[in-house]
Amino acid sequence: MLLEIFLFSLLGIVIGTILGLLPGAHLNNTIPLMLLLLPLLNSPYYLAVLIVSTAIAQVFTSFIPSIFLGSPDPDQSLSVLPGHRLLSEGRGYEAIRLTVIGGLSALIISIIVVLFFGNYFTSLYNITRPYIPYALIVVILFMMFSERQFKKIILTGIVILFSGILGVLVLNSSIIPQQNALFPTFAGLFAISTLITSITEKAKIPKQQIDATLNASKLGISKSIVLGVIAGILVGLLPAVGVSQAATFMQYIGGLGEARTFLVTLSGINTANEVVSLNSLYLINNPRSGASVAIERILPEINFYDVLLFLGVIFFTSGIVVPITLYLGRTIPQLLVKINYTFLSLAVMGFLILMITIMTGVYGLLVGITATGIGLLCTYLGVRRSNCMGILLLPSIFFFLGLNPLIFTLLNI
Repeated sequence: MLLEIFLFSLLGIVIGTILGLLPGAHLNNTIPLMLLLLPLLNSPYYLAVLIVSTAIAQVFTSFIPSIFLGSPDPDQSLSVLPGHRLLSEGRGYEAIRLTVIGGLSALIISIIVVLFFGNYFTSLYNITRPYIPYALIVVILFMMFSERQFKKIILTGIVILFSGILGVLVLNSSIIPQQNALFPTFAGLFAISTLITSITEKAKIPKQQIDATLNASKLGISKSIVLGVIAGILVGLLPAVGVSQAATFMQYIGGLGEARTFLVTLSGINTANEVVSLNSLYLINNPRSGASVAIERILPEINFYDVLLFLGVIFFTSGIVVPITLYLGRTIPQLLVKINYTFLSLAVMGFLILMITIMTGVYGLLVGITATGIGLLCTYLGVRRSNCMGILLLPSIFFFLGLNPLIFTLLNI
């Protein structure tokens, strides 16, 4: 059985790496295909191991297209902004190294937390849940008043409101498949709008510096890792709170305005969330990710030894995928500087539009166009594109405060 677990872990690393590098690809879209393998396997644990290793591999490698191509997975959408900033400074590889450091450190810490403090997660879940909407309201206020100028405060509020209304419409209607609802919205808000701006400004990828230098203090990186772990654990436990909301919260509450520290925290949130989500069935008897939902179908009863198996697979997978990610982070930018960036941007944008159309149809394409307009609005108004996170913040606030019936009536959905 150990040999089979080892082989399925390696297969998951290959699949997760490919999914991470492909713009628009995600584990949730391949899980139905993986579940078809269940009757063919001698043990359901082999498929569970495959899903766990695929999920972890994708978490690490998906930062590569986010930073180098501006094409994010929804959970890495905010990495486009600081990642592009470092890429334009010739520090794209440093950005990848920071995500690896943040992700691996948070992964190790979160595994320790799960092993020694997992029994307290139910209490944490019950204590924190009622206060989530008020914390999110504080985040929105921080987002607005951090602009300081009255005009920009108002403009920021408008962007948050527009993106929030779009989020309510998309996440609470049947116009596009709900399992893919976030793809066209995040692609438009962060990826396509960024690519259009790059094309119009005739941006070029500068020569990249491939060295081991990190232009961030050890204290700043340590603080970012800790914040990432805390936020990632909360995301892995609480319903309707995603990685992007947590990252936005930490960006303003934790003072993570600098690109490097923010990338560390965002990566930490992703990996800590993945560790907790994959073990949420045992911790709080509630699946909190597409991978954990699939595992619930495969293994209806999860015990402590299953948790140890999953944690071991996570640790093994990360030990292999980390050097793969660093290698790709060194080699890919050397290839990109030889390619016409305008052509590359057009190609990526065309691929995203094609994926949106295939996965969500014509209505998804309309949603993507609307989201792109809101993303471009930030550029023309001179406000931060991270304000587009209203697309998740407002719907989450309405959900937790029980305002959905009233909002649905007002919007006639």
